Amino acid sequence: MSVQLKTYSRGLLIVSTCFFLLGTVFAVKFARLVGVESEYDIKRIILIGCVWLFSLGLCFVKDIEFIRFSTATKAFVGIFFTLAVCSALLSKHPFWSGIEIANIALLICAFIFFVISMRTFEKDIIYFWVYTSFLLFSVFTFVKYILFLLFSYADAQSFDIHGLISGYVNVRFFNQLQVMVIPLLFLPFFKQDLAKFRSVSFIVISLHWMVLLQTEARGGFLSLILASSMIMLFLGKASRRQFIFTLLRTILLGIFLWLVFIIAIPYWLMESANFQFRTTSSGRLDLWLFVLKNIPENLLLGFGPMSFTWAEGKPLPNAHPHNAIIQLLYEYGIITCLVTSSWVITRIYSRLRMLKLAGNSSGISIVCAVLSGLIYSLFSGVAVMPFAQILFIFLLSMMMQYGGNDVYKLGILTRIGLFLLISAISCLLLATYQYQELLPGMFPRIWVHGLISY
Repeated sequence: MSVQLKTYSRGLLIVSTCFFLLGTVFAVKFARLVGVESEYDIKRIILIGCVWLFSLGLCFVKDIEFIRFSTATKAFVGIFFTLAVCSALLSKHPFWSGIEIANIALLICAFIFFVISMRTFEKDIIYFWVYTSFLLFSVFTFVKYILFLLFSYADAQSFDIHGLISGYVNVRFFNQLQVMVIPLLFLPFFKQDLAKFRSVSFIVISLHWMVLLQTEARGGFLSLILASSMIMLFLGKASRRQFIFTLLRTILLGIFLWLVFIIAIPYWLMESANFQFRTTSSGRLDLWLFVLKNIPENLLLGFGPMSFTWAEGKPLPNAHPHNAIIQLLYEYGIITCLVTSSWVITRIYSRLRMLKLAGNSSGISIVCAVLSGLIYSLFSGVAVMPFAQILFIFLLSMMMQYGGNDVYKLGILTRIGLFLLISAISCLLLATYQYQELLPGMFPRIWVHGLISY
């Protein structure tokens, strides 16, 4: 393996970590520094810029290997893009449908770069880097969170679900990251070489549970519980017992911290409660029923990628229906929806069985994170938000390392062609930033202004 490839891979991982922190923990200051109005938009710009930078660097590296996909996966990708293009051409807004398809292609390219880099190092090194990176992200986030909480105490000012988390237009964007980060923090309980971090992980995971309760992230809490429950079916007896015990202890400590610092102390200082038990769907059921009512008009190919943004007569002005399957059904049609759902389910199940047979408990954390993100996508905009998208793609690339796939070389012409393609996609996406047809509404899709005029 060439020194160039190791240098490239090391640089990719370091740059990814730095820009992930700049787009989350330090998003407000970084956005102001580069002159971007929205913390949401800076995340999209970082995503585009990083993928372009990675493609440029790859042009100067030799001996590039990439995994060889199964026939089923190749068929799925071919069917998906063929039907997506057909749906886009028949939609009322083919330009914006093309923008959505271009963004999906960019994410696939990011997947390629992550896979190439991860194959360069031993799994233990990748696990260590992943764990320490997301531990650092969690620690920085909670330092700011605790400071904002103390300021609220000192000023005797109550706070809502958005008041203690900064760097996100909506706290749900942070919850989308949480459901995929929390399983990764369980790595020290499965990997012996990370065992020295168990106490730190225990506290940090408990703080994550507290924040989920404080932000009233019902879907996030449910996603993690469901994913964990499904994962337990594929764990050995000893690992299952340890996972259940650790999970319950972190949840109990998180509930205790929430009762003390979010409920009791604010009530004592301000005589006001910061929690309301919501029993409604927050409009989600109305959006889903709207899709089910209208999809028969274009059942096979849907209304076109990104078409939900301007759907006529929808009950809420959201640019997406807060459900990945419902979104696929409305925008891409029933064929694409069924093919995609079937492929995802079979891939996840095969990975779980493979990990169970191999007894690789450390890999369970990765699959659990992917599964949790998939479940939360049924309640939130994981499939739409930029950092949720790139984090999910990153986890997919990690999961693919367990397949034992054959590899093939990426020649210089392929790499240059990939760079030119990504350059064209990047220019196209960036050209739509603050586009004149975007209305001034806080409903994110590609950019924070998500409603598209006629």
